[in-house]
Amino acid sequence: MVGIDPRFELMAAPGLVGSLAQGQKVAQDPAVSRLMLSLGADKGLHGVGLFMSEPSDVVTKTPIRKLADFKGKKLRIFASQFQSVAFERLGVTPVAMSLGDVLPAIQQGAIDGAVTGMGPIAHMHFVDAAKYVTMTNQPSIFLIVEVNKKWYESLPKDLQSIIDKDGAAQSAAIAPTAASFRAKAEQSYAASGGEEIKLAPDEQATLLRILSSVGADVSKASTQLAEGYKIVTDAAARAAAAPSQ
Repeated sequence: MVGIDPRFELMAAPGLVGSLAQGQKVAQDPAVSRLMLSLGADKGLHGVGLFMSEPSDVVTKTPIRKLADFKGKKLRIFASQFQSVAFERLGVTPVAMSLGDVLPAIQQGAIDGAVTGMGPIAHMHFVDAAKYVTMTNQPSIFLIVEVNKKWYESLPKDLQSIIDKDGAAQSAAIAPTAASFRAKAEQSYAASGGEEIKLAPDEQATLLRILSSVGADVSKASTQLAEGYKIVTDAAARAAAAPSQ
């Protein structure tokens, strides 16, 4: 999606949110929704839904138990400057590739591991090639729902309204399902013999500190990106300050 508009990568900014609950609040924020669902309109897209599916982690052939273990690793990332710059700061050689290419690349030794969600790790049985998952919980993975704009505009106004309202409603309603899928994926991976690794608290804090300036640095590339980054980070701050429900 970044090839359509660089601002599609805004939600992949490292450190944007710290939990699935906060991420869902950010996705539902009116300013964020208005921005993200409008992207790609000039390329034939009409956005109808946005939600956080899960945080991402790092699955590898050899364990990453501390920050120093990242150095020298070649890891698959999403095609995003936010991710490439972030992992370069950890001493990683980032390699952007589609999910379908990741498992064969690990098996063939082309890469040491990948940044991805626990869903793909468990369901695609990564454990056969990469036993270790370092639970960085960064960056977060947001999904966006798009329909063909030409088709959408050919519909009567009442049907357009139904699509928009249902897209927004289901983006909110999916929150408990997303949380359940994540929990089941972690359980499934561990039951298959995988090892889930958490960095020591001080190491995790250092990780977040290293990554915290990436979004602001990368977004300086353009006024549009910088303005979009402010919108999503302001929303993240509001979500963090909001009382839990």
